Amino acid sequence: MNNRFLVISPMLAFGFMGTDAIAMDVQATFNELDKDSNGTLSESEAGEDAVLHENFSQIDTNQDGQLSLSEFKKFIQ
Repeated sequence: MNNRFLVISPMLAFGFMGTDAIAMDVQATFNELDKDSNGTLSESEAGEDAVLHENFSQIDTNQDGQLSLSEFKKFIQ
C-alpha cells in the first residue's frame, strides 16, 4: 500500500504543476496582448491575434467592449 502512495503522489504533483504552467502561459499571453497594461484587452489589442479578433464579440460575454482575463481564460479553455 505504501508503494502505491509513492507512485501516485509524484503523478499528482506533476499534474498540478502542468495546470499551473498552463495558467501562467495564459496569464503571460494576456499580459503580452494588453499593450496599455490596464488589465483588459480592447478590440484593437485583441486584433493582434486573428482568432481573438474574429471571435471578440462572443468572447466579450458582458458586452463592455473589453476582454477581461476571466473572459479570455474561458475562451482559451
